[in-house]
Amino acid sequence: MCQSGNESGFAQLYHRYAKKIFNSIYRILSNQEESEDILQETFVEFFSKSDKWHAVLNVEAWLRRMGVNKAISLLRKNKQYHTPIDDLEIRDEGEDELLEKEWRECRLTDLESVIDQLSGIPKMIINLYLFEDMSHDEVAESLGMTAVAVRSQYHRAKKKIYEQLKERYNYAG
Repeated sequence: MCQSGNESGFAQLYHRYAKKIFNSIYRILSNQEESEDILQETFVEFFSKSDKWHAVLNVEAWLRRMGVNKAISLLRKNKQYHTPIDDLEIRDEGEDELLEKEWRECRLTDLESVIDQLSGIPKMIINLYLFEDMSHDEVAESLGMTAVAVRSQYHRAKKKIYEQLKERYNYAG
């Protein structure tokens, strides 16, 4: 319907994906008004590029990627994030496995609350990796960083989240 220019098709497509795309954008920006603006820009751009629709295999994924990229661009434009990249730490893989196990056992709402308290690059990396299901390489490309830097930031952020959850649950071990 969209390809034939039917306005009803545009409305159906928008209503089908808008909430999901908005949530992806909001997780990065943490600002409702900016997220709504980016959502609108994303759909306007999508609808204006009808000549490229034939190459789209997954409309939702394409819209989500467009929205996330626009959100990241807005943060860059406003210079709202800057996190120094420290020297890389060599980590014990057993510690990662323990963190993953403990992390999975916590409630999702608590996890989202703690993630929302992060700022800048670590918050974007966690959201893109966990909620947008992007690989470290895809996150690195989106943020203009190296994959090694993304992994380092991810592990530091994950540890910070784990510590805050541990504190929240008064877990000593």
